[in-house]
Amino acid sequence: MKKRRETPQKKARKSGYEAKFEMMVKEYHSAKELLDSMKEGTADYNKQKKHCDSLFANAEKFFKQHQ
Repeated sequence: MKKRRETPQKKARKSGYEAKFEMMVKEYHSAKELLDSMKEGTADYNKQKKHCDSLFANAEKFFKQHQ
């Protein structure tokens, strides 16, 4: 009876997680650029800031789960 090889499956999953995390980081950076171009104190700025904070929290949570 042959021993099953599990390493290729783990590597495939890990690269999938890395790709998803990379996508999340790119989305955060684009939202942050937009936030930096806005004036502080406006309603749109506050809405964008909440969005950026949410994206950052999601990426941080995802990273901690898949370390």
